[in-house]
Amino acid sequence: MKTEKEKEEEKKKDHRRFIALLIILFLLLLSFLIFQCEIKKRNEILLEEQKQQQLLYAIEKAQKIADSIIKADTISKVDSASGDSVLPKKQPRKVVQEEKVEQEQAPESSSSSNDSIPPTPSILPPAGRYYKPVNLRVECGEPKCETEISAGDSLNAIKGGKIENYNKTGNVYFRAIDSAKNASSWELAAYDMASDNSCAENSYPVPVKGKTVCVDAYEFPNKHGEKPHNMVSQDAASRLCVSVGKRLCSIDEWQAACKGNSNSRYPYGNTYNQTKCATDLKSAKEPGRSGFKEHCRSWHGMYDMSGNVWEWTSTPAQREGLFLVAGGAWNTQNKSSCTETSYSFYPQNEYPFVGFRCCK
Repeated sequence: MKTEKEKEEEKKKDHRRFIALLIILFLLLLSFLIFQCEIKKRNEILLEEQKQQQLLYAIEKAQKIADSIIKADTISKVDSASGDSVLPKKQPRKVVQEEKVEQEQAPESSSSSNDSIPPTPSILPPAGRYYKPVNLRVECGEPKCETEISAGDSLNAIKGGKIENYNKTGNVYFRAIDSAKNASSWELAAYDMASDNSCAENSYPVPVKGKTVCVDAYEFPNKHGEKPHNMVSQDAASRLCVSVGKRLCSIDEWQAACKGNSNSRYPYGNTYNQTKCATDLKSAKEPGRSGFKEHCRSWHGMYDMSGNVWEWTSTPAQREGLFLVAGGAWNTQNKSSCTETSYSFYPQNEYPFVGFRCCK
């Protein structure tokens, strides 16, 4: 028969076993909850990736529909303008032949007299701040187009639209005259020729909220003519910037570099122009080389801030766990603005249409 002491020891052992059992059950429950959270988080990541892919697909599909509508509208306008009509079957064959001859000869008598639309000139390099002399040239998209350029005012125009080694802060005026003698209005481009660049090579100063930040001129690896570094996570982009003594740009720094001194919506102005930057390349599968779109330069000297690839920033999005991207990609059209902040991705994800640039 057990003594009172033995019974007491037995009760203590049972109590310890019960506590151990409770601890084991608690650990099992905690492990189950952690497992469920991980599954939920992974599902959210997959769902977000699907949403982003669906969004890009929807943008491409919408553009195809728009192109089809424009093409159909163009065809209908050509048909309505051609003046072709179906003659009754009983119409004499001779009359039909005479009508065709008249239709064929009509354009010859009015080929150039109906052209009253002036050409659209552009100047390269575009207006902005530069740190060494530039060779200015005026371009015109029409054949047999003459161009003119004048520094300071429009009174002393130079035929041919070229000024070499321009190194003066001020306004430059330019225009174009097509083969029908339609002249465009004089347009103005303002240049600020700075004497010193305090930043490293291919990097230029940008004022941001009372301080000066050096922003790379090109998307990483910050070299003209090279393809941007895409298929890189936000974490890896941050590390690559640190490896060259810099850091990933914040959204405020990025936008200040893109908007320029006039706070414009796009690097080149406030109105979207599909020819200025790589934003309307629907058939492209990868980004173009940095700086190959000469017009796509911000006032401070940054290229491809509109289009080519989205760029990671160091700024978290409102939704927890995501980071903002900026600038749009090669097929995002007017969404490729300096002010767009509605796109964000998980920092561990990699995409062919996302790259980055560095600041210091």
